Amino acid sequence: MLKNLEQFLPNNEPESLKSYPFFWISQVNGKYTQLIEKSIKKLGIDNTRRKIILSANALGQASITEIANLSTLKLTTATKAVYRLVEDGIVEVFSSEQDERISMVKLTEKGFSLVEQINTISQITLSGILNAFDDDELKQLNAQMKKIYDLMPSS
Repeated sequence: MLKNLEQFLPNNEPESLKSYPFFWISQVNGKYTQLIEKSIKKLGIDNTRRKIILSANALGQASITEIANLSTLKLTTATKAVYRLVEDGIVEVFSSEQDERISMVKLTEKGFSLVEQINTISQITLSGILNAFDDDELKQLNAQMKKIYDLMPSS
C-alpha cells in the first residue's frame, strides 16, 4: 500500500486518527460551522442560508446549481433554501435568458445588506483566530487546502 504514508492514515489505533489530515479538516470545519451558526443566529439565518447568500454574492447572477456547488450543498437542499430566501426578500429567482428551464438567482438590496452584516460578524468572530497567524502562514494554509481540494475527485 502506501508505506510512507501509513503514519498519516487511520488504523486500528485510536490515536492514529489525530495524525490523519482529514480528521483535522473535519474538526476545524465542524467548529467553524458551530461558531458561525452561533454568530449569525441574531440575523435570523442558518448556515445553509448564509452559504447561499455569500455564494450568490460571489457569483453575481447564477443558477441554483452553481450556487449549490459553490456552497457545497446538495441541489435539493439549496433549492429549498433559495425559495425560503425568496420568501424573505433576500434573493430573486428568474428564468435564464439562454435557457428558460434554468432558474437563476440574484441578491436583492436586502440580500446585499445581509452580506455586509454576515461579513462583519465573521470578521469579529474569526479575527482572534486569524490574528494568530502571519500573512505567509495564512497564504501557505490556503495553498495547502486548495491543493488538497484540487487533488480530490469531483463527485
